Amino acid sequence: MRKSVVNKWCVSGMLFAALMVLPSCSKPADNQQADMLLRSFIPAEHILLGATVNQWQVAADLGQSEHQVDASYQLVGNRDQVLIEASLVPHQFNCITSENCLKSEIVAPEKGVWDFELGDQFVAYAQKHHLTVIGHSPIWHSQCAKWLTRDEEGNLVDEATLKENIRLYITTVYQHFRGQIKGYDVVNEAIEDDGSYRKSDFYLIMGEEFIDWAFLCAMEADPDAELYYNDYSMAEPGKRATVVAMIERLRSKGIRIDAVGLQTHIGMDYPDLSEYEASMEAFIGAGVDVQLTETDISILPNPYSGADVATRLDYTPEKDPYTQGVPAEAMKAWQERYLALFDIVNRHAQHVRRVTFWGVTDASSWKNDFPIHGRTDYPLPFDRQGLFKL
Repeated sequence: MRKSVVNKWCVSGMLFAALMVLPSCSKPADNQQADMLLRSFIPAEHILLGATVNQWQVAADLGQSEHQVDASYQLVGNRDQVLIEASLVPHQFNCITSENCLKSEIVAPEKGVWDFELGDQFVAYAQKHHLTVIGHSPIWHSQCAKWLTRDEEGNLVDEATLKENIRLYITTVYQHFRGQIKGYDVVNEAIEDDGSYRKSDFYLIMGEEFIDWAFLCAMEADPDAELYYNDYSMAEPGKRATVVAMIERLRSKGIRIDAVGLQTHIGMDYPDLSEYEASMEAFIGAGVDVQLTETDISILPNPYSGADVATRLDYTPEKDPYTQGVPAEAMKAWQERYLALFDIVNRHAQHVRRVTFWGVTDASSWKNDFPIHGRTDYPLPFDRQGLFKL
């Protein structure tokens, strides 16, 4: 999910708040494996440790033209911050997920019009630093190319046209990046918290069969790429049951699904981690692996526990208590919450493929603006200067 960019070089306002004072580690050295500080908390070497990377971080690292880079930094708001994050990623992670550059509205703004510029730069950045690449996300109701589901008059296309459009999009993207991307969040956020299917355009045209069709097209387009279903609020029993049923339906048809992604946008008091673990176990029991795909733990009081990007709530000062830094007691509780999550990961390490954080440092985390714009949050393992917090 992202949660901000809606066109090639635009981004919603991000708040770069004052640095909190915390114990930290020294500046990363050149040896990536020695520097992967998160590895001490998730010791299983087969589990990839990742972060999402955006086009500004890529541009900074690849040395894009001054005009392009400067314009990007101005939009983001802090050139030094982008440089911190661009240099941090190769030292602390071995896997990256595309934040926005592989979403359909970017790649194919019109039918037959393909723009892989940002996607190719993203892959080049990964290859330069020997990072595994995850593609996010071919079929998603948000940030969706309109032609996939709507005709020129804005009406829903018929089922045959939708199937044709899904196949065209997935086949073109997968073949373009074949051999360069390890796996894709083929379908993203198709199920509501209560277990009903989201009434997206895809669903209105094809019902739940659009998921089956997308996975079938993906399986055929690149037999070597891993295929994932990805969603938030996965600790909800209703959503858990529907995801399990979806896995079983796909497998009964001979359609491959390799893993389920639990987005893991969580807070200090939600979800109940026993329910979260129950969902992991249910998905593993259904025959797939699991991965934490968009991990962050908000330290702020949140009246909303989901991750629907359309949700926006009003700002009040009491909902933004840490503008000048986090008290030691609150930070200790936040660290313990992360350790409890990592404990679950380690108990099920045999079936966990990846732990990815949504963002690189607190400064550019989407949680500063979601679900309430303009707050100062501290949800990631690296602070605003790129220093480790766990």
